[in-house]
Amino acid sequence: MTVRSVFISKAEYPFFEEIQVKFDWFGGFALSQKRKCQIGLHGNFLAEYPEYRPLEVSSSSFSSLGTELSAMNLRKRTEKGLTSVESAFQSSRVYESEEGTVGPFPEYLLLPGKECKKKVKEKAKGLHSYKYLFDGMEFYAPVYHISQFYDFLYLNALLEPENEKVKEKLLEGGYTAFTDLATKALNSQARSCAIFVGLERAGLTEEVKGYESYLRLFRTKKDGKATGGEAYENVQLQRKGKVDLLSPVVPCTIGKEEVERYYEEKCSGMANRKFE
Repeated sequence: MTVRSVFISKAEYPFFEEIQVKFDWFGGFALSQKRKCQIGLHGNFLAEYPEYRPLEVSSSSFSSLGTELSAMNLRKRTEKGLTSVESAFQSSRVYESEEGTVGPFPEYLLLPGKECKKKVKEKAKGLHSYKYLFDGMEFYAPVYHISQFYDFLYLNALLEPENEKVKEKLLEGGYTAFTDLATKALNSQARSCAIFVGLERAGLTEEVKGYESYLRLFRTKKDGKATGGEAYENVQLQRKGKVDLLSPVVPCTIGKEEVERYYEEKCSGMANRKFE
């Protein structure tokens, strides 16, 4: 038994809510095992929230759209050229150490996402990044929106011409809840997708294009501090690695046997194929 997050879209600030769901975990690296986990997570979530349409955003997603939306694949424009959202994020990290600051890493910006992430991790040596420098802009990680910079990159990427078709498929697909089984990271492509759909519903996506308008939208000053108490409205804060959830954890009512049966009946013939 494990717990993973489902990020649902909201049309009002902070434009998402994190729901945690219990489900039976299928161990192993085989795609079939990862997809069984996806079936269990989505099945248990839908048992409690049947009005939502979930999408797994990762390379193991049943949907090709889920793979296209991966931060490793989604293209991002920068002053130095086109790269991935992942590389733009990782290369912008700034760490604080006893000797001073480490980063950012512009020399890694145009590397593939996995390679960039690996090189930055080696340089960071277990430190935690406290701010980000990107194209002359400075971002922090406020407790009420710890993924603020990551979301800025991801949301803007979806508004750029290189990702027009992906954005259209996301919006036309009617997805309203998003998961990423591969990570428990504070910065999540699933959360970013949920925020984007929420902003679209609220008619506010244009506000994310500018540095200042983006910070205003998420109630943050340039120094990373809140504009006021309203920045904490309907926000789920991180405390010692755990989220103060607004809604109860969804129990596991669909177990391994039912997931195995569903997979054999509906999915075993898919091999490595994805649906559009």
